[in-house]
Amino acid sequence: MTRPAAKGWCPGAYRPMHSGDGLIVRVRPHFARLSAEQALGLSQVSQRFGNGTIDLTSRSNLQIRGILETDYDALMTELEALKLLDESPQIEARRNILVAPDWTQADETYALTTALTRQLDALPALPTKFGFAVDTGNAPMLTAASADIRIERDLSGALLLRADGAALGRPVTGETAVETVLDLAHWFAQNTKGQSLRMAQLLKTHPLPTVWCQTAPAETRNTLVPGPHPLGYVLGAAFGQIDAGAFETLI
Repeated sequence: MTRPAAKGWCPGAYRPMHSGDGLIVRVRPHFARLSAEQALGLSQVSQRFGNGTIDLTSRSNLQIRGILETDYDALMTELEALKLLDESPQIEARRNILVAPDWTQADETYALTTALTRQLDALPALPTKFGFAVDTGNAPMLTAASADIRIERDLSGALLLRADGAALGRPVTGETAVETVLDLAHWFAQNTKGQSLRMAQLLKTHPLPTVWCQTAPAETRNTLVPGPHPLGYVLGAAFGQIDAGAFETLI
Protein backbone atom coordinates (compact mmCIF):
# COMPACT_ATOMS: atom_id res chain seq x y z
CA MET A 1 0.00 0.00 0.00
CA THR A 2 1.51 3.31 -1.06
CA ARG A 3 1.02 6.17 1.37
CA PRO A 4 0.11 9.43 -0.37
CA ALA A 5 1.94 12.53 0.77
CA ALA A 6 -0.37 14.46 3.06
CA LYS A 7 0.03 17.70 4.92
CA GLY A 8 -2.23 20.46 6.16
CA TRP A 9 -5.64 18.74 6.48
CA CYS A 10 -7.45 16.41 8.84
CA PRO A 11 -5.60 13.12 8.61
CA GLY A 12 -7.24 9.77 8.08
CA ALA A 13 -5.94 6.23 7.89
CA TYR A 14 -5.60 6.29 4.10
CA ARG A 15 -4.31 9.87 4.12
CA PRO A 16 -1.97 10.28 7.09
CA MET A 17 -0.36 13.58 7.93
CA HIS A 18 3.31 14.38 8.43
CA SER A 19 4.25 15.83 11.82
CA GLY A 20 7.49 16.46 13.65
CA ASP A 21 7.55 12.99 15.21
CA GLY A 22 6.41 10.96 12.18
CA LEU A 23 3.04 10.21 10.62
CA ILE A 24 -0.34 10.84 12.22
CA VAL A 25 -2.96 8.22 11.38
CA ARG A 26 -6.56 8.89 12.37
CA VAL A 27 -8.95 5.99 12.86
CA ARG A 28 -12.68 6.63 12.53
CA PRO A 29 -14.59 3.87 14.36
CA HIS A 30 -18.05 3.19 12.97
CA PHE A 31 -20.77 4.58 15.26
CA ALA A 32 -17.95 6.02 17.43
CA ARG A 33 -17.53 2.67 19.19
CA LEU A 34 -14.88 -0.01 19.46
CA SER A 35 -15.38 -3.64 20.35
CA ALA A 36 -13.14 -4.97 23.11
CA GLU A 37 -11.09 -6.76 20.44
CA GLN A 38 -10.68 -3.56 18.43
CA ALA A 39 -9.76 -1.49 21.49
CA LEU A 40 -7.16 -4.04 22.55
CA GLY A 41 -5.76 -4.28 19.03
CA LEU A 42 -5.55 -0.52 18.62
CA SER A 43 -3.68 -0.22 21.92
CA GLN A 44 -1.17 -2.81 20.77
CA VAL A 45 -0.78 -1.15 17.36
CA SER A 46 -0.10 2.20 19.02
CA GLN A 47 2.64 0.68 21.14
CA ARG A 48 4.15 -1.30 18.28
CA PHE A 49 4.17 1.37 15.57
CA GLY A 50 3.47 4.70 17.28
CA ASN A 51 4.52 6.66 20.34
CA GLY A 52 2.32 4.65 22.71
CA THR A 53 -0.32 7.34 23.16
CA ILE A 54 -3.80 7.34 21.61
CA ASP A 55 -5.32 10.78 21.05
CA LEU A 56 -9.08 11.31 21.22
CA THR A 57 -10.47 13.96 18.88
CA SER A 58 -13.55 16.13 19.29
CA ARG A 59 -15.29 14.00 16.63
CA SER A 60 -14.77 10.71 18.47
CA ASN A 61 -11.88 9.66 16.27
CA LEU A 62 -8.65 8.09 17.51
CA GLN A 63 -5.17 9.15 16.47
CA ILE A 64 -1.88 7.28 16.52
CA ARG A 65 1.22 9.46 16.23
CA GLY A 66 4.93 8.92 15.70
CA ILE A 67 4.62 6.30 12.96
CA LEU A 68 7.61 5.71 10.70
CA GLU A 69 6.88 5.78 6.98
CA THR A 70 8.51 2.35 6.69
CA ASP A 71 5.93 0.97 9.16
CA TYR A 72 2.87 2.46 7.48
CA ASP A 73 1.94 -0.56 5.34
CA ALA A 74 2.26 -2.93 8.30
CA LEU A 75 0.11 -0.61 10.40
CA MET A 76 -2.61 -0.53 7.74
CA THR A 77 -2.60 -4.32 7.53
CA GLU A 78 -3.24 -4.47 11.28
CA LEU A 79 -6.04 -1.89 11.09
CA GLU A 80 -7.68 -3.78 8.23
CA ALA A 81 -7.57 -7.00 10.24
CA LEU A 82 -9.29 -5.16 13.11
CA LYS A 83 -12.00 -3.93 10.67
CA LEU A 84 -11.08 -0.32 11.42
CA LEU A 85 -10.68 0.77 7.79
CA ASP A 86 -13.32 2.00 5.37
CA GLU A 87 -13.56 0.27 2.01
CA SER A 88 -11.92 3.20 0.22
CA PRO A 89 -10.21 6.55 0.91
CA GLN A 90 -13.23 8.29 -0.64
CA ILE A 91 -15.69 6.73 1.80
CA GLU A 92 -13.36 7.45 4.72
CA ALA A 93 -13.18 11.12 3.75
CA ARG A 94 -16.98 11.42 3.51
CA ARG A 95 -17.85 9.49 6.69
CA ASN A 96 -17.69 12.47 9.06
CA ILE A 97 -20.67 11.38 11.13
CA LEU A 98 -20.99 12.21 14.82
CA VAL A 99 -23.41 10.14 16.87
CA ALA A 100 -24.84 10.66 20.34
CA PRO A 101 -22.57 8.50 22.55
CA ASP A 102 -25.41 6.78 24.43
CA TRP A 103 -27.08 5.22 21.38
CA THR A 104 -28.31 1.63 21.35
CA GLN A 105 -29.04 -0.65 18.40
CA ALA A 106 -32.77 -0.30 19.10
CA ASP A 107 -32.91 3.48 18.69
CA GLU A 108 -33.14 5.85 15.74
CA THR A 109 -29.58 7.13 16.07
CA TYR A 110 -28.30 3.70 15.06
CA ALA A 111 -30.84 3.23 12.25
CA LEU A 112 -30.31 6.70 10.78
CA THR A 113 -26.52 6.50 10.98
CA THR A 114 -26.63 3.16 9.20
CA ALA A 115 -28.86 4.58 6.47
CA LEU A 116 -26.74 7.72 6.07
CA THR A 117 -23.54 5.69 5.83
CA ARG A 118 -25.04 3.68 2.97
CA GLN A 119 -25.79 6.89 1.06
CA LEU A 120 -22.37 8.56 1.34
CA ASP A 121 -21.72 8.02 -2.37
CA ALA A 122 -24.78 10.14 -3.15
CA LEU A 123 -23.33 13.22 -1.47
CA PRO A 124 -21.97 16.05 -3.62
CA ALA A 125 -18.37 17.21 -3.33
CA LEU A 126 -18.05 18.79 0.11
CA PRO A 127 -15.23 20.41 2.12
CA THR A 128 -13.08 17.86 3.94
CA LYS A 129 -14.24 19.06 7.37
CA PHE A 130 -17.95 19.04 6.47
CA GLY A 131 -19.74 16.76 8.90
CA PHE A 132 -23.04 15.38 10.12
CA ALA A 133 -24.47 14.84 13.61
CA VAL A 134 -27.07 12.17 14.34
CA ASP A 135 -28.27 13.29 17.76
CA THR A 136 -31.69 11.76 18.28
CA GLY A 137 -31.84 11.11 22.00
CA ASN A 138 -34.59 12.75 24.05
CA ALA A 139 -32.78 16.07 23.47
CA PRO A 140 -29.65 17.09 21.56
CA MET A 141 -26.31 16.33 23.21
CA LEU A 142 -23.94 17.34 20.38
CA THR A 143 -25.00 20.96 19.88
CA ALA A 144 -21.53 22.27 20.76
CA ALA A 145 -19.76 19.66 18.61
CA SER A 146 -18.62 20.49 15.08
CA ALA A 147 -21.20 19.43 12.47
CA ASP A 148 -22.86 21.08 9.47
CA ILE A 149 -26.09 19.11 9.15
CA ARG A 150 -27.85 17.82 12.27
CA ILE A 151 -30.61 15.27 12.80
CA GLU A 152 -32.14 16.09 16.20
CA ARG A 153 -35.45 16.17 18.08
CA ASP A 154 -37.86 19.08 18.20
CA LEU A 155 -39.74 20.25 21.29
CA SER A 156 -42.43 17.59 20.75
CA GLY A 157 -39.90 14.77 20.39
CA ALA A 158 -40.31 14.42 16.61
CA LEU A 159 -37.30 14.22 14.30
CA LEU A 160 -35.86 17.46 12.99
CA LEU A 161 -33.21 18.22 10.36
CA ARG A 162 -31.32 21.43 11.08
CA ALA A 163 -28.52 23.25 9.29
CA ASP A 164 -25.76 24.28 11.67
CA GLY A 165 -26.08 27.98 12.39
CA ALA A 166 -29.85 27.99 11.84
CA ALA A 167 -32.19 28.50 14.80
CA LEU A 168 -34.95 26.40 13.22
CA GLY A 169 -35.03 23.15 11.30
CA ARG A 170 -37.21 21.05 9.01
CA PRO A 171 -39.44 18.24 10.32
CA VAL A 172 -38.51 14.80 8.96
CA THR A 173 -39.34 11.17 9.65
CA GLY A 174 -37.16 8.11 9.91
CA GLU A 175 -38.04 7.36 6.29
CA THR A 176 -37.33 10.84 4.88
CA ALA A 177 -34.41 12.01 7.05
CA VAL A 178 -31.50 10.74 4.96
CA GLU A 179 -33.00 11.88 1.65
CA THR A 180 -33.50 15.32 3.20
CA VAL A 181 -29.89 15.34 4.42
CA LEU A 182 -28.80 14.77 0.82
CA ASP A 183 -31.05 17.59 -0.40
CA LEU A 184 -29.54 20.03 2.12
CA ALA A 185 -26.00 18.91 1.26
CA HIS A 186 -26.70 19.59 -2.43
CA TRP A 187 -28.13 23.03 -1.57
CA PHE A 188 -24.92 23.77 0.33
CA ALA A 189 -22.69 22.60 -2.53
CA GLN A 190 -24.61 24.61 -5.12
CA ASN A 191 -24.29 27.80 -3.09
CA THR A 192 -20.66 27.49 -2.01
CA LYS A 193 -19.50 26.93 -5.61
CA GLY A 194 -16.39 25.07 -4.51
CA GLN A 195 -15.39 27.43 -1.71
CA SER A 196 -14.07 25.78 1.45
CA LEU A 197 -16.82 26.99 3.77
CA ARG A 198 -18.82 25.46 6.60
CA MET A 199 -22.61 25.59 6.81
CA ALA A 200 -22.76 28.28 9.50
CA GLN A 201 -20.45 30.49 7.44
CA LEU A 202 -22.58 30.07 4.32
CA LEU A 203 -25.79 31.00 6.14
CA LYS A 204 -24.38 34.43 6.97
CA THR A 205 -24.62 35.36 3.28
CA HIS A 206 -27.11 32.82 1.89
CA PRO A 207 -30.30 32.47 3.98
CA LEU A 208 -31.94 29.07 3.89
CA PRO A 209 -35.24 28.65 2.04
CA THR A 210 -38.16 28.82 4.47
CA VAL A 211 -38.90 25.10 4.07
CA TRP A 212 -35.74 24.43 6.09
CA CYS A 213 -36.68 26.84 8.90
CA GLN A 214 -39.95 25.67 10.46
CA THR A 215 -39.42 24.13 13.89
CA ALA A 216 -37.26 24.78 16.95
CA PRO A 217 -35.01 22.02 18.31
CA ALA A 218 -35.36 20.64 21.82
CA GLU A 219 -33.23 22.13 24.57
CA THR A 220 -29.71 20.72 24.76
CA ARG A 221 -29.19 18.05 27.42
CA ASN A 222 -26.07 17.58 29.48
CA THR A 223 -23.13 15.73 27.99
CA LEU A 224 -21.81 12.58 29.62
CA VAL A 225 -19.78 12.95 32.81
CA PRO A 226 -17.44 10.36 34.36
CA GLY A 227 -19.25 7.92 36.60
CA PRO A 228 -21.96 5.24 36.49
CA HIS A 229 -24.30 5.25 33.48
CA PRO A 230 -27.24 3.01 32.48
CA LEU A 231 -25.10 1.61 29.63
CA GLY A 232 -22.02 0.99 31.77
CA TYR A 233 -19.40 3.31 33.25
CA VAL A 234 -18.22 6.60 31.77
CA LEU A 235 -14.48 7.34 31.89
CA GLY A 236 -12.71 10.52 30.88
CA ALA A 237 -9.32 10.94 29.20
CA ALA A 238 -7.29 13.85 30.57
CA PHE A 239 -6.36 16.28 27.79
CA GLY A 240 -7.84 13.82 25.28
CA GLN A 241 -4.92 11.39 25.57
CA ILE A 242 -4.83 7.73 26.56
CA ASP A 243 -1.70 5.80 27.46
CA ALA A 244 -1.99 2.75 25.20
CA GLY A 245 -0.34 0.43 27.72
CA ALA A 246 -2.67 1.51 30.51
CA PHE A 247 -5.64 1.19 28.14
CA GLU A 248 -4.60 -2.35 27.25
CA THR A 249 -4.40 -3.23 30.95
CA LEU A 250 -7.84 -1.72 31.56
CA ILE A 251 -9.38 -3.78 28.76
